[in-house]
Amino acid sequence: MPTEPTQPTTHEDIRNLASRNDVEAMDTLQKLTTASDQFLRRTALEIIGRHARGRELTASVLGALRDSSEYVRRTACAVVEQWKLVEAHDLLLPLLAEPAASTRESALRALSVIWDDADFQAVLEIYKKDPEISVRRQAASALRQQPHGENWRVLFADFFRDKLPRHRSWACELAGAHGESDILPLLAPLLDDRDGHVRRAAAHASQAIARRSQPSAN
Repeated sequence: MPTEPTQPTTHEDIRNLASRNDVEAMDTLQKLTTASDQFLRRTALEIIGRHARGRELTASVLGALRDSSEYVRRTACAVVEQWKLVEAHDLLLPLLAEPAASTRESALRALSVIWDDADFQAVLEIYKKDPEISVRRQAASALRQQPHGENWRVLFADFFRDKLPRHRSWACELAGAHGESDILPLLAPLLDDRDGHVRRAAAHASQAIARRSQPSAN
């Protein structure tokens, strides 16, 4: 059960702890992460996230990813993202299936900075199937940020057909960075895309592939 802090505390009191580096301040912040009021817990986590000694309370941040409050869980995700807290990786995965779309988005943002290659398929499924377009877009952004290996062709195939012009442009960028001449026929329709940004991205990708495909002068 959550416990009350040892003294009455307001949000302003908590924010004032951000400029204090003493042991008492850190102890108070730690206790506040288990206060009965979810919004006090959330504010305490926000301050921990930007506190000079905040990483001393890493265990409290990790614990907050399992908090009963979605507001607290989202704030913990934001701290994980800010700190690039690799230890949080496995705790983020259940949050990808949270009922609240905003929590799924927060987990995806955090996961994108502590990515493991094994995350690819799960995030790809979210991109394809999540009922909320904002979550699908966040999943697409997470996928785009990662080293792709052979996965780039999977992403290209999905981004290529996406209704969102930005994602079609990303398909072109993937092809330009990783593709060979065999991808040019698939790029060709994007050269005539209805969106000008996509057309330009397709042209740049085609040029990059053509340069790579030219025989070496030596």
